[in-house]
Amino acid sequence: MERRSKIGELLYSLSPVLVFVLLFLGLEWAIAAFRIPSWLIATPSATLTTLVRNFHVIWPNLRTTLLEIGAGYLAGCSVGILLALIFTSNKYIDRAISPYVIFLIVTPQIIMVPLIMLWLGFGIQVKIVAVALSCFPINMMSTMTGVRSVSTERYELMKSLRATKLQTFFQVLIPSALPNVFTGLRLATIFATTSAVGAELISGSIGVGPQISYYTEFMQVDYAFAYVYLMAAVGVLFYSVINFLENMILKSRK
Repeated sequence: MERRSKIGELLYSLSPVLVFVLLFLGLEWAIAAFRIPSWLIATPSATLTTLVRNFHVIWPNLRTTLLEIGAGYLAGCSVGILLALIFTSNKYIDRAISPYVIFLIVTPQIIMVPLIMLWLGFGIQVKIVAVALSCFPINMMSTMTGVRSVSTERYELMKSLRATKLQTFFQVLIPSALPNVFTGLRLATIFATTSAVGAELISGSIGVGPQISYYTEFMQVDYAFAYVYLMAAVGVLFYSVINFLENMILKSRK
């Protein structure tokens, strides 16, 4: 029984890797078996070969996109959390602002890129602002939800203990709102990566987005898929890092 348990744990841990291998081999076989032309879909092996051999060419564009994602994410999340704490500090402000937060979330921020280009030009700052605009509404909404979810009994308890507002903020409000804050941070990783590439397609000549468009136009799909694989890896890694930080911080507070 103990041996079966260890095998089960090992399979559970390796299940994502096994699925990746199966998908890799399955796609490789399917492309060869159905004789799909290489200019239409590149095999995973050809894509990885292109990625390794030409990484020195790919890296500068990837680095630009990573910079846009990182700077925009930090700015957008910081502003979103800060505004949420300010708005929820007063019930009248909270009531007045909430409908517009929903409006920001449901509106695709990528449509603002042409206007941002008009205001800021064609530099990297356009993409950073686009990423920030995509990240901050979801963080603001999640943080506001977390703050509102704090029970009145906990506030009353802190009042009975004659705790200061600062003590209540750090000992009650922040710990209670943290799960929702991290939910917003995790969702923002998705918005950040998609917004960066989308903004590059509209207003850029360097970065992952323009390179995918360029190589697709010239039917060099192995290069295009190399960038797609890289962005998929970046997205998964980014999400996993935030998820790891969430588990580490929330467990340390228990």
